[in-house]
Amino acid sequence: MNPDPVEPHAVPQDEAEMAHAIAALRVPLRAYVLSILPHKAACDDVVQETMIFLWERRGEYREDTNLRAWAFKVAWFKAMGHRRDRTREERVVTYSEDSLHRISGAMEEILEDIEPRMEALRKCLSQLDADELQLLRLKYVDRGSLTAHAQDRAEHPNRVQKTISRLRLRLRHCIQSKLSLS
Repeated sequence: MNPDPVEPHAVPQDEAEMAHAIAALRVPLRAYVLSILPHKAACDDVVQETMIFLWERRGEYREDTNLRAWAFKVAWFKAMGHRRDRTREERVVTYSEDSLHRISGAMEEILEDIEPRMEALRKCLSQLDADELQLLRLKYVDRGSLTAHAQDRAEHPNRVQKTISRLRLRLRHCIQSKLSLS
């Protein structure tokens, strides 16, 4: 049985909750670090270092503070250290630290907004029927051929594309509606 997801802003009560809360930050941390370091391998290294740091220093975490903000600050310093070392070793020209700070700040705002959007998307997807979900999965998850799908169903490919466009529009309106209610 999977434990309930821990919100990254929730205050961990014990080590198991802390481990779960730190693990829940992996995806947003990765997106954040990618806004600073464009190389996947470097990003993965920094995220891993950040996760280890957070776990090793879990005793220093104050429960009246924001775990996510602490994690992002640690990731910032880890990314800046990696950038500094790489620049020194390889003589690479990069954005200024001020520019990177602005970019990473914008990414933090985007990531704050994405969680409610993803929850709204989940709810809206649950309202679609099986055929609609299958078509969206084919297009966006499996990256399958819409032409082959249309041929299998004896439909014109343009009709399949129009169906996807209508589904996207329905989902967009549904998400906007759910977000305006919160």
